[in-house]
Amino acid sequence: MAHGFSLTRHDGLAGYAERLAAAGAAALVFDHRYLGDSGGEPRQRFRKREQLQDWRSAIAFARSLGGVDPDRIVLWGYSFSGGHVVQLAASDPAIAATIALCPMLDGLARVFATPPALSAWITPRAAADQLGRHNLVPVTAQPGEHAAMTLPGEADGFASVIPQGSPWRNEISPGVFLTVAFHRPLARASRIAGPVWVALGERDITVSARAVQGLAERAPRAELHRYPYDHFGAFTGEGPAIVAADQVDFLRRNALIRG
Repeated sequence: MAHGFSLTRHDGLAGYAERLAAAGAAALVFDHRYLGDSGGEPRQRFRKREQLQDWRSAIAFARSLGGVDPDRIVLWGYSFSGGHVVQLAASDPAIAATIALCPMLDGLARVFATPPALSAWITPRAAADQLGRHNLVPVTAQPGEHAAMTLPGEADGFASVIPQGSPWRNEISPGVFLTVAFHRPLARASRIAGPVWVALGERDITVSARAVQGLAERAPRAELHRYPYDHFGAFTGEGPAIVAADQVDFLRRNALIRG
């Protein structure tokens, strides 16, 4: 299990991990390199390729643990990590199942949703970052301000899921935005061999609802779950209890946990 864009394992993942563990799963929760509790310099650096490497390392580590069946590994990802787990499951037929919560599956759709003035502001910073001149931009801010994520409700959504004492920082390297239009894990969905649980927030404007629905249609063994939430609602109020219960049910129906 790992979090989405910039978030850490302290930001709402424990509630899911604890519920899954109580149901009989062994939950391994990690931060991507440069973020949260993980090491690496420069801090707050974001690279998709490196995060996929972190996922592969986590999978290999989980398979090596005593008491863990290496043939029953389930990937759990949210938002950008939801895209990661789709991509990884498509390339590894030994993955037993995939849980994708409000996954980021179509970067081009996000580009089209971004105000042109914001794109013009972030593009030179992204280019500098990709050329090795590390720089940071705010992860989120209110609409009309300068940050990576400024759609209505995003800044408030981040604030709602980050607890006091979290190591999360409202800073991220912007290099990914130079290539985000080519981020399309959805294109690999048909290659996923195992069952897929995918959640759509009906008020989510952060990721493409069309792409989330497309995952459910293209992955041969996918099931789509709809919730009356925005992108962050699965981490607030009754969201974790409701959504985690559905995930536990999915794992039980697929004989990945018992009881």
